[in-house]
Amino acid sequence: MGGIPMNIGIEGVKSLAGPIYNVLLGVNPALIGSMLMIARLWDAVCDVIMGSISDNTRTRWGRRRPFIFVGAILGAICYPLIWFVPQSFSHDAAAVYFLCSVLLFYSVFTIFYVPFFTLTLELTPNYSQRTKVSGTLLLFGAISTLAITWAFRAAQSDIFPNAFIGIRTVGVVFGAAFLIFGLMPAIFGRERFQAQIANQPKQKILTNLKVALAAKPFRILMGMTVLIILGVMSFNSLGLYVNIYYVFGGDTKLAATLAGLTGTINFALAWVFVPLITKFAKRWGKERVLSGCLVAGICTGLTKWLLYTPAYPYLQLFDPIISILPNFGFWVLVNAMKADICDWDELQSGMRREGAFASASTWLQKFSSALTFSLTGLFLVFIGFQQSLGGNQPPETISALRLGFILSPVIVYSLALLILRTYPLTPARMGEIRATLEARRGEI
Repeated sequence: MGGIPMNIGIEGVKSLAGPIYNVLLGVNPALIGSMLMIARLWDAVCDVIMGSISDNTRTRWGRRRPFIFVGAILGAICYPLIWFVPQSFSHDAAAVYFLCSVLLFYSVFTIFYVPFFTLTLELTPNYSQRTKVSGTLLLFGAISTLAITWAFRAAQSDIFPNAFIGIRTVGVVFGAAFLIFGLMPAIFGRERFQAQIANQPKQKILTNLKVALAAKPFRILMGMTVLIILGVMSFNSLGLYVNIYYVFGGDTKLAATLAGLTGTINFALAWVFVPLITKFAKRWGKERVLSGCLVAGICTGLTKWLLYTPAYPYLQLFDPIISILPNFGFWVLVNAMKADICDWDELQSGMRREGAFASASTWLQKFSSALTFSLTGLFLVFIGFQQSLGGNQPPETISALRLGFILSPVIVYSLALLILRTYPLTPARMGEIRATLEARRGEI
């Protein structure tokens, strides 16, 4: 259930910032990107600090659960504030409001996010079950992702006087969901290593960060992750612009409706394919299945040119079917592989440092995500996109928009495939590591 508030905090801000602050309020997309980049950089710094605090905390309720509890409450309060920007604000005032509200939210979101994600790495020692845990987390997160894809369309519903009232209502609903589902892991969760780490020496922030970055398997995973975020996720956000200004000639409602339908198909397919991914990983190993997901990602990029067309706009509903493996499989497998790395680290050091790896990974992911916000905005400005022109964008701008949207996944997934070939933690190696650790702990 904790995947729902996690996705609200990660995907909600990123997905709705452009439609609300650029399309509705007219704020320059490059400025929005810069604001998001600043906020994400701050968020990344907070994650590293929170990871160290979480690893070094000793309470009767555990290392993670008290922070998850407090973070869920604070996040639920702060999230809706992002969308309460006054309609009368100037472009600059709206940008400043956005920055301040997002900085506030990310400051409290990290209190929930890092301990929760760390807790998921501790839940099971089994190589295959870790993929199931990661897949289950993603499936519940997909519920909130589905809601987010419909949020912009819901805000424009006729039941609201205008889209600004609509998005405020949506924000309050998301805040309530953040609270309800965020409290569940704090109340019902359990920590496996509470007794084992009782006398474990505390680690400094920089020491933990160095440990994580020095681990070769971790660097390989993070290298692929940074590539995917920079080259795929940043340009995926162009899909809404392709729909609004190319496929539908400036009609935001039709574009938002199609985005919602696409998200719905994605959601339905996730419940079919994620369990299959876990079964494939159990049979063939995570890294081999991940290779297949990356190959599928290359094919996905090549098909977007044909699927996103004004002649047959609903043809793009086939896109989620083609992209399901790279979109969901990559994150299921990579997050499960992070738990394997924590075992590999214990073999080397004798310590459990999930917080170090969780915070380092979220730091790198959010730092990369911060760059994507800036890259997306700068790309729109670079190709000559002007929000004031609506559906009358110059032909060369539309062509550049489509090319960026299509070519980036082809290039990035190909590079990630080359990096994955050096990953050393095969199923056989992880079996050896677990046997050694269990013997060391006296477990049978």
